Amino acid sequence: MKCSNCGADVSAVNVQYSWKQLLFIVPLLLVGFWPLAQLTILRGDVTKDLVIRQVEKKLSFQDSPRGKLVVTGLIKNLGKRDWSGVTIEAEFFDEQGMFLDEASEYLRSDILGEAEEHFKMEIRSPGNALTAETTTLKVKISGGRSKLF
Repeated sequence: MKCSNCGADVSAVNVQYSWKQLLFIVPLLLVGFWPLAQLTILRGDVTKDLVIRQVEKKLSFQDSPRGKLVVTGLIKNLGKRDWSGVTIEAEFFDEQGMFLDEASEYLRSDILGEAEEHFKMEIRSPGNALTAETTTLKVKISGGRSKLF
């Protein structure tokens, strides 16, 4: 490498930082990584914060002759974090515990910290296996996003 002023060969370049520069750079890096930490480490777990209670299933013939299966329930937020885009999944099992079918519903409303929210899931034209009295229903939270800021 050549010097731009005198044209002499430069064999090594040393860069040194003072402690004043470090006092400026380190806090700047920490502030820059805070949103990344919130997206990864500090985001929380939707399956631990949200609990589903009071689940009921009903068969309704109001809108169609083949009917629809309506699953209703209540979601309780046990944490202080607000959740949005929550997905609820219902799984159906026969009397032997064999899997029959599943359905999911996306909630458009937010679930605030330490609050409750009702949900309703409709399954159009369910088969006889889903509406039988011996069919077991298991409803769970399968996803959601915490509000970052």
